[in-house]
Amino acid sequence: MELVAITLGDYPQYEELLIKRDNLDKEAGLYGLRYEAVFGRYIEELFSLKIDAIRLKKMIRFAQMAINRGDTPDFDDIESRVSVEMSDYNARLQQMIREHEAARNAKTVSEQDYQKIRTIYRNIAKLIHPDINSITSECEELSDLWNRVCVAYKCNSLKDLEELEVLVNGVLAAKGLDHMNVVIPDINAKIEQLKAEIGKITTTDPYMYKFFLDDEDAVEARIGEYNKEIEEYYTYIDNLKDMYKGLGGE
Repeated sequence: MELVAITLGDYPQYEELLIKRDNLDKEAGLYGLRYEAVFGRYIEELFSLKIDAIRLKKMIRFAQMAINRGDTPDFDDIESRVSVEMSDYNARLQQMIREHEAARNAKTVSEQDYQKIRTIYRNIAKLIHPDINSITSECEELSDLWNRVCVAYKCNSLKDLEELEVLVNGVLAAKGLDHMNVVIPDINAKIEQLKAEIGKITTTDPYMYKFFLDDEDAVEARIGEYNKEIEEYYTYIDNLKDMYKGLGGE
């Protein structure tokens, strides 16, 4: 295994890429929240309609199977069986509703505070990010602080990060770990891996949402697409209901 000391030339690039990866991942999450806040209700309604369509198709299939056997369909039993089969779909719908509610209520911060948050996170990450400093994984106190840092960073909590920065520096000083000779195993391979992760983040959703969320025309067009699909599903469901009634169901 290759060990590269902190003083070697590859370390600054590794550190920069690591923090850049984390920042881009956070930005992608924020774009995802914005997308959910804008389009969440359309996505929920469409998913709910799709669930209803699946439910009706299952009931039609069970009823038709009974008829094909020469039996009279037991519609109460059919609805009970289908209800059990649909439990996973309904659970997912409830999860979507909770995610949409969380997105609508997500905390927003000023650009000034956002830059402070990024700076503090960067300072802390340079000291105790587990991928930079293995001591963090070995020290329960630092590991706990790092987990709290990650939560505060994701939640855009400037106050928590300011307090955590003080705590981190205090723990490092108390343990005599504020001047460590850090080594990074297989640093070149890790640099390439970070580049690949950054490339994936910046070329896929939710990061790609950034290119149209601020475009009012694009947003309106996407809403129009959702509404069109929703309308089509309402028509489809009406047809399925007619088919089910035609088999004797209610």
